[in-house]
Amino acid sequence: MAYEIVERLKKAGEYQVLEQLERSVNKSEAMRGKRHEVWQPSFDWKECDSEKWICQKLDYMHENPCKGVWHLAQSPFEYEHSSARFYICGSHAGYAVTHYQELDDIDLTK
Repeated sequence: MAYEIVERLKKAGEYQVLEQLERSVNKSEAMRGKRHEVWQPSFDWKECDSEKWICQKLDYMHENPCKGVWHLAQSPFEYEHSSARFYICGSHAGYAVTHYQELDDIDLTK
């Protein structure tokens, strides 16, 4: 999605924004070829320790592309990068998905 944002900014002639995104790249990433820093680094780790919590987070991730400014799809099923299609019909066209219930290290008895 970051590449798409950069391309849209280029097409819109938003060169000041692009320059700001270029200045935001740290030196080590720039040395590896990164040209723009689109996302603010953040990490909000939460342990998914119950089936209810896992399903809540999956629902959030599946619905997210269908909301807000981007509105990438009408439904989670239609968004090609979503695992929603897998959970709805059991297969995914783009990549392999493992059902959360198949993960051995999750104790769902809580």
